[in-house]
Amino acid sequence: MNVYDYAHQLARGLKESREYQAYKDLEKKVKTNPQCKTMVDDFRKRQLQVQGQQMMNQQVDENTLKELQNLHSVLMQNPLIAEFMHAEYKLSQMMSDIYKILGEALDLDISGLE
Repeated sequence: MNVYDYAHQLARGLKESREYQAYKDLEKKVKTNPQCKTMVDDFRKRQLQVQGQQMMNQQVDENTLKELQNLHSVLMQNPLIAEFMHAEYKLSQMMSDIYKILGEALDLDISGLE
């Protein structure tokens, strides 16, 4: 079996995982609720803007960070969104663990991913 076959096998395994299934189920629920979808989309847009600034070593305005934190707090008060974001975090953590395993096996320096 070649390396791409293993990658496809890993992808199938990930799709069958509880973490992925929970994420996809909750993602569908969020997307079918217009209010929740708008709130999550707005939060992600703002979060990506801040992360982009940080990656470019630009100073992020303190008010912008506070607004983002406040928006996150509001989102977490919505049970569906909170559950979705938790499932998304768990899936991201699993992916991060897989990257670490691959990096360690290949002796790659991926310390920035931690």
